[in-house]
Amino acid sequence: MHSIEELAGQHFDAVIVGGGINGTGLARDLALRAHSANHPLRILLLEKTFWGAGTSGKNSHLIHGGLRYLKYFDFGLVREALRERATLLKMAPDTVRPLRFELTAEGPLDRIFYGVGIALYDLLAGKNRIGKSTYFGGRLAYWDAASDSAALVIDNMRDARHYGAVCIPGRGVRRMTADSVELDNGIRVKAGCVIDARGPWIGGDQMRLVRGSHIVLPKLFEGNHALAHFHTDGRVIFFIPWGELEPVTLIGTTDIDHGGTPDKVDISWSETEYLRAIAELLFPHSSELPLIGTFSSLRPLLTAAGKSASSTSREHQIGFRPDGVLEITGGKYTTYRSMAEEAGDLVVRKIAPDDGLDQVHPTRSTPFAVPTKRPKTIAERIEWAKREEECPSLEAFLTCSTNWAWQKRWTTESLAPIAAAFGGGIEEFLERHSPCD
Repeated sequence: MHSIEELAGQHFDAVIVGGGINGTGLARDLALRAHSANHPLRILLLEKTFWGAGTSGKNSHLIHGGLRYLKYFDFGLVREALRERATLLKMAPDTVRPLRFELTAEGPLDRIFYGVGIALYDLLAGKNRIGKSTYFGGRLAYWDAASDSAALVIDNMRDARHYGAVCIPGRGVRRMTADSVELDNGIRVKAGCVIDARGPWIGGDQMRLVRGSHIVLPKLFEGNHALAHFHTDGRVIFFIPWGELEPVTLIGTTDIDHGGTPDKVDISWSETEYLRAIAELLFPHSSELPLIGTFSSLRPLLTAAGKSASSTSREHQIGFRPDGVLEITGGKYTTYRSMAEEAGDLVVRKIAPDDGLDQVHPTRSTPFAVPTKRPKTIAERIEWAKREEECPSLEAFLTCSTNWAWQKRWTTESLAPIAAAFGGGIEEFLERHSPCD
């Protein structure tokens, strides 16, 4: 079932609204749970644009425990994230890979402070450590993991669909209740449980929207490792080797309270200058380099009085609202799987309370059943995106199916062969994504 018209009057056990990492992760959890228990569930996943088009596809592209959260004593959060990092490395080896980070430190006291932090980080990881860290002497270094964030979202959707979930992009939801959703074209779909996984679009007083922005410059240093710079203002800025098309360096992220709507999220001039100034501090020659690209997204954090954007906890909250809709808010991208499992337990207790599905947790160990290794050539990648992901447009291809939007300076001429495969869209893409120097 792929036609939106076919949904009219249909009944699903669970309807999930929002095609980011939380929504697709939950769809996979429920579909795989039902498959493993041989207990059929009808699951519908709806996304108003394309998979990973919002926050989930425009983060720092890391799967990490969050070394910096140790100074806020968020040991539980870090331990959970490190456990999930290990799970994702096993479950999605084509999309998540180990990455070594070298850490900058100003003086002897900083070196001791951060060396102890790295040692504690590895201690919390326990058996899930990856690589060999350097705590003292030489260049401080530790290991985390990198990912293609939108690709992991799409992989979750494809696996959910493989196990029987109905996944439809390009369709927004006008209204949600405990037992139904009304689509933006007026069609009403009935549900045993409705889940709001829209992230920043949920809104409400309990949510704090924090903007994280990134810039992309030509490759700044040799090697395949990343850099973690702990700046004097308390922020950690990552310099990540990036780029399938051209070697570039991804730099970010900021933490700025966002006063606008979730539909318009762009880097500010001050954020660009902030990130460029830090780049110039570490790599003076970067002042002469052109800006390749920029992107921003919103972190929907739980409101905490008196805390800065950087120090606000990345803990999550999952529960039923007064209107009966199950809501997923807060959290870290890295912990999406465990969040989906927690939400999945609540869903099955509501729709099948006596069937024991809340004791079935296959996503802890089951790799993706669908192929996740993507082809490298442009022509093959386009064909893959259209066939495997049902990618509808040039915008979706360059920003979700790939990260190519921000990996080179595009022109009308260079975009033409790709745009031809998607029926155009060059002017709109350049208007949205051409960087301003």
